[in-house]
Amino acid sequence: MASSLAARMLARPSFEKAFSPQSFVRAMLAFESALARAQADEGLIPQRDAETIASACATIVIDLEGLVAEGRRHASLAVPLVRLLREETARRRGGAEKHVHLGATSQDVLDTATVLCLKPCLEEADRALESAIRVLALRAIEHRATPMLGRTLMQPAMPITAGLKLARWAAALAQDRERLAEAQADALAVQLGGPVGALESLGAKAPAVRHHLATHLGLADEPSWHAHRNAWIDLLDRMAQVTVTAGKIARDVSIASQPEIGEMLEAAPSDSAGGSSSMPHKRNPAACALALAAAHRMPGLVASLHASAIAENERGLGGWQAELAIVPEMASVLGTSVDFVEAIGPSLVIDAPRMAENLERFGEGRGSDAASLQAAMDELLARLATYLS
Repeated sequence: MASSLAARMLARPSFEKAFSPQSFVRAMLAFESALARAQADEGLIPQRDAETIASACATIVIDLEGLVAEGRRHASLAVPLVRLLREETARRRGGAEKHVHLGATSQDVLDTATVLCLKPCLEEADRALESAIRVLALRAIEHRATPMLGRTLMQPAMPITAGLKLARWAAALAQDRERLAEAQADALAVQLGGPVGALESLGAKAPAVRHHLATHLGLADEPSWHAHRNAWIDLLDRMAQVTVTAGKIARDVSIASQPEIGEMLEAAPSDSAGGSSSMPHKRNPAACALALAAAHRMPGLVASLHASAIAENERGLGGWQAELAIVPEMASVLGTSVDFVEAIGPSLVIDAPRMAENLERFGEGRGSDAASLQAAMDELLARLATYLS
């Protein structure tokens, strides 16, 4: 997540908190606590040991700098965490420590912790997208008869309406939201595979333990996905698409806000936003700038994600370790995009007289068929009907 002032400026605070060092450690400990409870549910370890482990997970104090330093030596944060948890468990009740992390491996802890940190970000993004889509759809209806110049290849084209443009934005975001929700069903899953992904030390009870673990953590129960990360990567790709859509909207608004065009503003002019350090008269499209910065950052992260997915045999070397740093960055970029789409609908200023003026000045040639424009608008509004009810 954000490690520099510039990155923090771009970040959505709640998403930063979800992946903070403290949150990630809590997520790792939640995995260990739930694993012990799941194994006790199936009689693999004594209930008393599970309770001791859970209590240790709930109250242990972890030195984060020490954890990072030792984790670097092992290329795994899970190794020092499990060592510290075993020591804490042994202090509480001798013998229980042998049941800490039983049957699991480092990747199980780290992947599941990543999923647990991402889940609240996606829940928040879903709520923000739902609201943004509704507002944009209502603004589209408001301007369904507001004519404006369509533009293709950055040049004047045939007329459209402002409502049609806004409805297209809303429909694109609605599709992104639906696809993101669909992907979560499989991808927000517990990771439990053990050393080579077969949970061999848990025997015939392995599937039941994994089911209990998933239930305790509120995640989907899926077979180990440590080496083939298809559903997980698909979810992250769909997060990236939200960023693309937000970037496209920001591009449209920022172009329309140029004084030479003057048809839209991301918000009413204000001394508290969009200022310039050298030209006090300027009001820059600051929200658009942040959304476009996010859209510029995401492709590199996606490329690194896909490169990291080419794992060697039963556990990759370097790839999934890289992914552990990539996913929080992708979440941070998504948060920037969510900030933008959440704000743009209510704040967007549409200058209908200027749209008419530009249409009169540059709208040469055959005009668009009004019935066709209305039909296109109605089709989009039909797709958005659930947001308007």
